[in-house]
Amino acid sequence: MIDLTKLTPDEAEAIAHAEGFTGIAAMFARISDLEFAADTLIQRLEDWGNELPTETAQALDHLRELLS
Repeated sequence: MIDLTKLTPDEAEAIAHAEGFTGIAAMFARISDLEFAADTLIQRLEDWGNELPTETAQALDHLRELLS
C-alpha cells in the first residue's frame, strides 16, 4: 500500500482518484489549493516589504514551517 502522505498533494490526488477514492482525492486537491494560496500569500507579504506587526510575522513564520 502506498502512503499517500509521503507524496506531494498533486501526486496523492492522482493516485487516490485512479484507485477510486474520490473523497480522498478531493481532500488532497484541497490541500494542494491551500498550499498554493499560502505560498502566494507569503510571497505577496514578502514583496510588500513593510515591517509586519509581531503577531503577523510570527503567524507568517509558522505558515512557512507548516509548508516545509
